[in-house]
Amino acid sequence: MYLGAHVSSAGGVENSILQGDRYGVNSIQIMPTAPMRWATKSIEQESIVKFVENLKKSQVKKILIHGIYLTNLARSDKQLFHLGKMGLVVYLDFANRVGELIKKNSLDVEILGVCFHPGSQKELNYEDSIERISYGIDWVLNEVGGNSWLLIESTAGTGGNLGRSFTELKNIREGCEGKDRVGYVLDTQHTYAAGYDWVNDIDSIVEEIGETLKFERVKSIHLNDSMAELGSNKDRHANLGKGKIGEKGIYNILHRKEFKTIPFILETPALKTFSTAEEEISQLKKLAE
Repeated sequence: MYLGAHVSSAGGVENSILQGDRYGVNSIQIMPTAPMRWATKSIEQESIVKFVENLKKSQVKKILIHGIYLTNLARSDKQLFHLGKMGLVVYLDFANRVGELIKKNSLDVEILGVCFHPGSQKELNYEDSIERISYGIDWVLNEVGGNSWLLIESTAGTGGNLGRSFTELKNIREGCEGKDRVGYVLDTQHTYAAGYDWVNDIDSIVEEIGETLKFERVKSIHLNDSMAELGSNKDRHANLGKGKIGEKGIYNILHRKEFKTIPFILETPALKTFSTAEEEISQLKKLAE
């Protein structure tokens, strides 16, 4: 089973591997640059070499790259739309270059892809917003070749955020010409807040994932409990077992056979400090037993 957490890249992206080892996990999520700053410059090759050197001594096997929070591919504003695309270009290029070094060094490590929040419906109507996101994804994929994937993350639906249903996620992907390099990341808190009842209706949810999204395209699951009520459309993460999904709900998600090979990544509030993160990761491992 692949269990992990979002880790800091403070002091250099190569340090994220050390943080993952400090947590004792085999999977990590990273942001190579500051989350609330536009990413427009390629990541230094020196940092990438150090990143892979640290990987050689690490137990980390799965790496998910999370795009910056400013990205909104549903924008009609040309400058903001372009900045959002360029952030994904920088990160996808990073994924490719790390992947090349991993292969060159014959490491048993997988770069899962670059996940991102698709965007919110601000200036365009619904159909045009979906089409705009798909176009932006294709632009990025055409700009950056290789094998690395872009992964659309499910959202809670707050403030017109798109990607709030499995059908909506599928429609974005289906609108892409380069859909073979497009997959998904599902967030348990986001989906719960969007109306998917992990507590009482997990069988139907899993069935819909298989039919609508296909399990092989779901590259990771953000495992978060929810402070918000079912169907509230509020993005409010809670620590495992401390929210509306609860220990039993989280346990059932972790033990679905359909998710056996999909890495689970924590994004809970406990990750803010090392001591509370240790407790949260211990809880994750306990529930996974």
